[in-house]
Amino acid sequence: MLHHRAQFQYTPAMKALIYQFKGLGDYRLAGAFADLPRPGRAGDVLVPLPSEPGHWRERGFDPVLALFGHWGLTPLLAKADTAAPQASKTRAQRLATPQSFRVVRPLPRRRIILLDDVYTTGRTLYHAADALRAAGFAGEVVSFSLIR
Repeated sequence: MLHHRAQFQYTPAMKALIYQFKGLGDYRLAGAFADLPRPGRAGDVLVPLPSEPGHWRERGFDPVLALFGHWGLTPLLAKADTAAPQASKTRAQRLATPQSFRVVRPLPRRRIILLDDVYTTGRTLYHAADALRAAGFAGEVVSFSLIR
């Protein structure tokens, strides 16, 4: 089980906002969340979930870095391109998605907070936590998203 906290619920208004932000590439919307309090405790390591390289090229930005980059992040993970974006998949397809993360930097010895923009099934966050554990991280891993 991965403990998770989200700042907002996934309402129709938030769905429209995320579409404007990610789907239409309106990077400026990230500024609306610049004053959110940093999750966790002092000393926690904030690890952004990276975008797929193809999505980054299409958008021209990484949504998680745009939203939370001012918090001082530690990018530990890389993500491979997958066949289809998570947003286009059904719940069953999301849950069946194979592991696409790998650890690319030395692991810290402190609690890790995984950061994502939207939590739907949690599959992406669980894959990230699994990749950290497979690389030898034995500490606590929790997660935070803007929306769930």
